[in-house]
Amino acid sequence: MNKKYLLYALLYISAVLSNSCTTYTNFYSKTYTNIPKDNLSKVHRLDLSNQNLDDLPQSISMLKNLRMLNLRGNPNLNLEQTLQKVSSNKGLQILILDSLNISKLPQSIKKFTNLKQLSVAQNPDIDLNHMLNLISELPIEFLNLKGNRIKTLPENITNLKSIKDLNLSYNNLIGNKNYELLSVLPHLYSLWLDHNEIETLPGTIGKVDQVRFLYIDHNNLQELPEEMSDMRTWVIHAGYNRLTELPTVLAKMKSLFMVHVNNNVINSIPEVYTTEKYSLAGLILDNNPITETEKSRALKLFKGFFLLSFEQK
Repeated sequence: MNKKYLLYALLYISAVLSNSCTTYTNFYSKTYTNIPKDNLSKVHRLDLSNQNLDDLPQSISMLKNLRMLNLRGNPNLNLEQTLQKVSSNKGLQILILDSLNISKLPQSIKKFTNLKQLSVAQNPDIDLNHMLNLISELPIEFLNLKGNRIKTLPENITNLKSIKDLNLSYNNLIGNKNYELLSVLPHLYSLWLDHNEIETLPGTIGKVDQVRFLYIDHNNLQELPEEMSDMRTWVIHAGYNRLTELPTVLAKMKSLFMVHVNNNVINSIPEVYTTEKYSLAGLILDNNPITETEKSRALKLFKGFFLLSFEQK
């Protein structure tokens, strides 16, 4: 294998291992599903999801080493009282508040001064502008806004200066302004835009050039804009769209080394991949209607790639 592509492969693997699922991952061992009567100092992860709770026992305030708290799927929970009880724990880093029928996030969220990961997925009535104001001074690195019927992002999302991973899956983002706002986030590393029913990516997506991992799969895209050529993205997930050919812009992205375009309707590889010098070194073309002739051509064009796949299922 070419040394250049070996380097890409190692970089890809290390990036996936270090970045994948930073969403709810930390390295504490046991996850408790209730608060034990003793050894409270050993409770680092507490998962109280889907337990039909309307309140939490006062003993939760005794969990001084709690790092992750999952309250997902308890829509009758008094969130203000709950967060007040937990707020004495200054070490909490991961808080999951999915599917709680939240309209306004309580002010007490501001007390979690070490909070790095916050998930408020599946709360479509949440006041997003209010929430972003509350968390703007917290060291949030991962924010999950999945499934909140978002069409346009509030201006104050630009205040999240520490954000690295932003999940906007299962929304309905429309318009140029969203991408202009995202471009202001200096440390944005991973961006999820999948399942947004996007038919056309505006040229302003090219301004989000700091993103390394871009997820635009499961949309209705028929092409990718040329403005993406300036992006410094390493990996693009664009499967389950309506692309009819391998997008030419991918050959112009100087940092790109891995692309997933599986489950599209791609039947041809443009001539630019014969003439252009590109950094691309891994390509997943599974479940596309590529002819055997075009497949043979692609095997020659992309000879030496660390990963090249045409599997059909």
